[in-house]
Amino acid sequence: MIVYRICKTYPPDHKPLDGEGAFLRGGRWNPKGVNAVYTASSLALARSELARRLSLDNLPDGYAVYEIEVPDDSCQMIDVLPENWNSDTDWRTSQSLGKKYLEDPKILGIMVPSVCDPNSYNIILNPKAEGFEAVRVVKVYGFST
Repeated sequence: MIVYRICKTYPPDHKPLDGEGAFLRGGRWNPKGVNAVYTASSLALARSELARRLSLDNLPDGYAVYEIEVPDDSCQMIDVLPENWNSDTDWRTSQSLGKKYLEDPKILGIMVPSVCDPNSYNIILNPKAEGFEAVRVVKVYGFST
């Protein structure tokens, strides 16, 4: 399966699959201190997710699209979502659920609905999972709005 990630290409030693940004800041599906790589099932969804966080009109240079190959059927679909999973102000319930999966070394990733489009999925990868070496960037190109 190919998933998409739009992120900074800097600093020069930036690694788009290490999950360090999410580790430092936390996200909807992971609290601070838990590595996670946020990806989307389509480029359009990745762009929509980015636009929720940053103004695309003022996006600085140095962003790229990463097309990432993830082994088919390696991510667990989250069918039962916690209440308020889509809240923009309180991520505690979704972070608690995500942490449970993302700290399990046997789970490569989880598939969760997008707040931008609940019929589309974000794939949150666990860079600490066994078998993560099978996840690889297959294409990188500049992102432009």
